[in-house]
Amino acid sequence: MTKKLLFAMIACLLVLGGGEVAARIVAWRSGLDLTVDPLPLPPDTRILCPLGSSLVQLCPEEVQGYERVRPEVFFEAPDQPRVIVIGESFVHGYTLPEEEAWPARLGVALGGDMEVLNFGRCGSYASRLVPVVNAALTLHPRVLVLAIGNNEHTMTSFYTGWAGRHPLGMYRTSEILGGSRLFGGLYRMVGGEPRIRETMERPPLRDEVDRLIFAARRRPPDLSVFTDLLASRDVTRALENEQRLKERVFRGVLDRMVRTAQDAGVRVILCTLPRDLTFPPNLSGVHRGDEEKIRGILRKLGDGMSMEALAAADEGIRVDDRVARFRFVRGVRNLVGGDREKAIADLRASVEWDMAPDATPSINAIIREVARSRDVDLVDLDAISTDWLSARGAYLKDPVHLTALGADEVGRTVAAAITEDAP
Repeated sequence: MTKKLLFAMIACLLVLGGGEVAARIVAWRSGLDLTVDPLPLPPDTRILCPLGSSLVQLCPEEVQGYERVRPEVFFEAPDQPRVIVIGESFVHGYTLPEEEAWPARLGVALGGDMEVLNFGRCGSYASRLVPVVNAALTLHPRVLVLAIGNNEHTMTSFYTGWAGRHPLGMYRTSEILGGSRLFGGLYRMVGGEPRIRETMERPPLRDEVDRLIFAARRRPPDLSVFTDLLASRDVTRALENEQRLKERVFRGVLDRMVRTAQDAGVRVILCTLPRDLTFPPNLSGVHRGDEEKIRGILRKLGDGMSMEALAAADEGIRVDDRVARFRFVRGVRNLVGGDREKAIADLRASVEWDMAPDATPSINAIIREVARSRDVDLVDLDAISTDWLSARGAYLKDPVHLTALGADEVGRTVAAAITEDAP
């Protein structure tokens, strides 16, 4: 490293540090909010709406167009112990009648001794559910059940331009700089905006890699642009980087939700998320193998059920063990062959390395870790759902949504956790 370069780096650090200090002093003396948050803002909507003189309801007209809520009606002050369940479409009971959603079945399993409110919000994610949790805590619940995390990887992307190729690094930079106005200036320099707002519009795309990254980030993703449903190494790197970022954000938001509820004296129960592992991955990616060789092996897979396909999957895993499609084929073959332990390991890896996923095993690992660190009860629905693999379609109608039978079992399982240590 030359002296000129060293001096330039030192000067740059001094300027950045000085700007940071100046921004903090100005904010402190003026009372101005100079912070820049790279996350999408929670919706500026009412969660609870008055209905008559003493009732409030979850406001269906206040949610975003792609969300859906059940307009629960209830007294503001409960006349019996109240349980509030918060999450996304898994909690809402997507495609099920209200009385068959698992929070309703939870109420039945509790024998009518506790009031259960379904605050599920389809299409949402943890950052957007913070105001829902805050509103729920004003309603004097005895228990708050959080079953959140199915949509973390579908939430609005954070960055565009150069920053979109390195989202985790940019987010860490914002944390180091304290989220000050200085960060907003740096953010503009790399082609972004100081705050990412939710939008369905296409951001500026610089090249083919940007186009593919955007196609994978869309919800639902546009997978037609990917040959062999395989993302190149450059696209994979950006998508995987963003998945790790969204998991990092999720961990912080979930921990804050739990801490807020505990400070309010409310008992918290966390639920991991069940999943049908037998659905194939949406998009595989090249992590460390030779791209053309991987594409050639993918062409050998066919329907994935023959011995030749299994041999091809084994060959592919030796080339790159993070290609989701290879792990999925081997997992299904092991499941058919009766080796459940190896099958589940491969199928979970397939979900983890899907480049256009819903919930991943990492999300459930974070839920378990937060439960341990905050010393709250955990209902491990993810572990239970592995027992459902031999009865595909009976408990889960797709990778993440329950059938009526599955909702009934989840309701009973959560009820047992609530009553086990009830005060």
